[in-house]
Amino acid sequence: MFRTLSDSQREIVFNKSGKFVVRACPGSGKTFCVGARLARLVHEWKNRHEGIAVLSFTNVAWQEIEKKCGEKFSLTKISYPHFLGTIDSFINKYIFLPFGHLILKCNGRPTLVGEPHGVWSGKDFSSSLFDNISYSIDGSMYAVQPKKMNANWQQNKHITGAKKRFNKAGYATQNDANFFAMKILEAYPQIAKAIAIRFPYLIVDEAQDTSDIQMRIIDLLIENGLSEVMLVGDPDQAIFEWNDAKPELLTQKYAEWENSIILNENRRSSQNICSFTFGISSLENVSVSVNEEVAQFEFQPKVIVYDKNLPQIVSEFIAECQQQGIVVSKESTAIIYRSKSIINEILEIPEIDFRAKSWTDNHTREFALGKFLYDNNRFKEGFRIIEKVLLRTLLDLSFCSDNDIDSAISKMGFVALKSRVYAFMNMLPKTNIPIGEWVVKTNAVLKENNAGIELHIHKDSSGSSFSQLFLNGDKQIIEKEYRYGTIHSVKGETFDAALMILRTKGIGSAYKTLLNKNTHISASEELRIAYVGMTRPRKILVIAVPNDENKVAWENKLIQIDN
Repeated sequence: MFRTLSDSQREIVFNKSGKFVVRACPGSGKTFCVGARLARLVHEWKNRHEGIAVLSFTNVAWQEIEKKCGEKFSLTKISYPHFLGTIDSFINKYIFLPFGHLILKCNGRPTLVGEPHGVWSGKDFSSSLFDNISYSIDGSMYAVQPKKMNANWQQNKHITGAKKRFNKAGYATQNDANFFAMKILEAYPQIAKAIAIRFPYLIVDEAQDTSDIQMRIIDLLIENGLSEVMLVGDPDQAIFEWNDAKPELLTQKYAEWENSIILNENRRSSQNICSFTFGISSLENVSVSVNEEVAQFEFQPKVIVYDKNLPQIVSEFIAECQQQGIVVSKESTAIIYRSKSIINEILEIPEIDFRAKSWTDNHTREFALGKFLYDNNRFKEGFRIIEKVLLRTLLDLSFCSDNDIDSAISKMGFVALKSRVYAFMNMLPKTNIPIGEWVVKTNAVLKENNAGIELHIHKDSSGSSFSQLFLNGDKQIIEKEYRYGTIHSVKGETFDAALMILRTKGIGSAYKTLLNKNTHISASEELRIAYVGMTRPRKILVIAVPNDENKVAWENKLIQIDN
């Protein structure tokens, strides 16, 4: 399959060496390119105990690289001595978990807690905030979700003391792990040298999503001998600033490393979509559609207006897709949006007032969520949640780790533990009733069975349905023929058709203000989020906005005079 590489891709796969950045436009086949370079290196690899590290930012992303290697280059398994996975998993496996005790001063191997490793539940107010606090690159504490914190929390010694105390006991969130990994490499350069020898080649996909701490870790490896580094990404698609991503770091590396290259051939979208989306990008030239199947697809992207009629807008979009010959499915057709509340309007599920308080404790939410997922045929996910919250509640733990589950299995036996969780799950009432009624019925069942557990729900949400409480824009809880989700949830994916629905604003300035002021995409994450959404489809792109003023602003930005 190397024969299908373009000249630019061939340059990256076969000729580039040293440190360089690949600035890749949407649909440029960067994943294919990463897979091709990895396959070429692995096929030529001679070292038995040194390898190539290929990192991305989500499991979906690295699995897509693995899939490309298997389908296109007959490389079915990336195994020892190489590493393919998330940047977090690499940091955990090779830096934080084996060496974290050197910095934390804890006894033994540290334990990762909080999402995505599991729910954290402190025993008092101060300790409950542990997973909402982490460290900036300068060592100062910051709140992951500031709205959950009081204004003067940094001066509260109970809160900051609890954070330090749990860290010293060996507990760390993923953000903590990244920070402490950086401190480990700074304090122990011999560890950085050992990693640079163990992995003499480093490839980072989606590098625009790196935080300053993650980029500092890469720099520390370079300072200690790592010389082959390929960073691949698109600063225009950096949409994780809420998770500390700093796209300007990739831009700086592109300017700093003279060996860098631009990949500006679009293998995904029609030329009409490439030309339409160019106006918002930072590209110097319009991407060229090189996909013969869709390059000349005639549909002209458009901006339309909606007004309290989103179900109708969606129905008309689906009909238009069918008229254009698209077989509507979750794989081919997407309804995407910036605001999660939009899905409530589309599915006609009333939104809960943002001021309403839903939960008085974490364990009630987890019991309810686990049962709701189980009732909606997501058995494995629901079972896992119930298993963890059940053990955490009964054993009075702040966090239920995999080690805690293994310990329970060793004491009870695998079948006995799973059977008890299954019996508990089936004992809980169905979730097709309001949450308040469900809590009352559940407590009656728990009391009758002497479970020693009591659930509580805030009165503000007692009349809410489970769909209202758990309808998440990133997950298909309600089945539809098409895919729906937030723009963040479809990043990196491709569809034949996409309807992108926007409000008047995201976070910060209104879209029309940003557009009319000609704000550069590098200065606005909201514009980058919209850009990611509008570059997903191959053939059909429709953008829905709430009024004519927004329609004009978007059209002025996107529709070129010579288009």
